[in-house]
Amino acid sequence: MFRRRSADQAVADAPAETATSSRPTADRTPDRSKAGATPSRREAEAARKVRLGAMPSDPKERRRAERTVRNESYQRQRDAIKSGDARNYPARDFGPARAFVRDYVDGRLRLIEFLMPIVVMAWATLVLRSAVIYAYASFVMEFVVLVGIVLGVLLNVRVKRAVRERFGEAEARGTGFYAFSRAAMPRFLRQPRPTVDFRGNPK
Repeated sequence: MFRRRSADQAVADAPAETATSSRPTADRTPDRSKAGATPSRREAEAARKVRLGAMPSDPKERRRAERTVRNESYQRQRDAIKSGDARNYPARDFGPARAFVRDYVDGRLRLIEFLMPIVVMAWATLVLRSAVIYAYASFVMEFVVLVGIVLGVLLNVRVKRAVRERFGEAEARGTGFYAFSRAAMPRFLRQPRPTVDFRGNPK
């Protein structure tokens, strides 16, 4: 009887000892769930300011410093466009897909680039205050606008197809309007400056 009770007591005490011995191990285990916690918005903003550089604590001085940084960035982009430094182009002109669109538009002589001068000339004739000239000028401007829309749609489709084949669908977004706005501008006013002539040969 005493022998059986001793055995039962030993079995009952074994889990308690195991749990007691394993508890310190669990207590020593570090909480890794908090090690990679997402930083708060305030922490992310502070990190961004550190990356951008120290800003003055005064709100007025901070706004002035941020304005200076923006102006310097804008001037750097303008200088890059004039010098042809593609590394510092603004987002609108940056990347190989946009460079391809520029060469695609500049690589041939297009009717659409003559539409703006025609509109300017037709508009200038309105100062003559002649009913006949006004009627003809209005007709010319409406015709030019219609032709520009048709040519713009065709150019949009062709440019996006070419960019999609070379660079993928993601790079084709916005390239249609980019091509149209460049093609509608006279060649000597295009920025960045064309790197190919109207035959497609590099300058």
